Amino acid sequence: MSPQSGRWLGLDIGGTTVKAGVVEPDGSWERSPEVLPTELAGGPAPFLDALADFARGFGAVNGIGIGCPGVFDPATGALRASANLQPLVGSILGPELEQRLGLPKGSVRVGNDANLAAYGEQWKGAGVGLDDLCLVTLGTGIGGGLILDGRLYGGTHGMACEIGHLVVVPREQGGLPCGCGSAGCLETFASATHARRRAREAGLTDDLEELCARGRAAEGPERALLHAIGRDLGRGLSYVVSLLDVTDFIVGGGFSGALDLLLPGIMETMEARRYGTPEPRVVRAALGEDAGWIGAARLAGDPA
Repeated sequence: MSPQSGRWLGLDIGGTTVKAGVVEPDGSWERSPEVLPTELAGGPAPFLDALADFARGFGAVNGIGIGCPGVFDPATGALRASANLQPLVGSILGPELEQRLGLPKGSVRVGNDANLAAYGEQWKGAGVGLDDLCLVTLGTGIGGGLILDGRLYGGTHGMACEIGHLVVVPREQGGLPCGCGSAGCLETFASATHARRRAREAGLTDDLEELCARGRAAEGPERALLHAIGRDLGRGLSYVVSLLDVTDFIVGGGFSGALDLLLPGIMETMEARRYGTPEPRVVRAALGEDAGWIGAARLAGDPA
């Protein structure tokens, strides 16, 4: 789905800052050099006041999109759960911002940040021309966003593509506890957080940049560990292939810089589990930190 003609503002609320930018009527886009600190110590109201002031600084726009980590109620737009932005849980961000900015109802639209990053990559990044794709974000945890038949898919309850919480090793088989309350989730094997843990347990550096540099330089334990992490990540991706017949994957997030070292393990596992589908394609995201706000701007311009 392509946005209607207009000038659209995207806001990407992260755990520490809000990144933003504008997509112009001709399709060009520019990220703001300024960011807004995500300061929630005083509760949601002062932060939303600051967010409204931040949005005003972009001038007149036709609509605003907001990406935020967490689960949104599809019916009301309320943020139902967010591990990193607990003070905002219960807030209905769209109407709150509309009221502060004096905008008509429906002018501000909201969505999960990983979903909107997928939407941005499909529109302006590594997913251009693809009708079906899964975005995987490797960072503190593992997030996911899903495009099906050319459309952003969030699911009936806003929980679609929580790929980081696919259980790949059950608790009774030694799966480690996860922050979601389960155990053996994919992110306990392949997130940046757990890549560092696995490196320490192997007696290696937990500086991931250094780990990768050593892995690229020569065969050895660093390369072997990253290959093993890739194999575990491939398990999660293979479930997506089996369930949804999606074979195009875009990998983003801070740990995506290791994709060249993870990829052999990813493909080894996916090839071993492939049944009747084309060979999966796994590429690095093209938009970096801009994907979220670009996807949010696209959401703002979607026909209602």
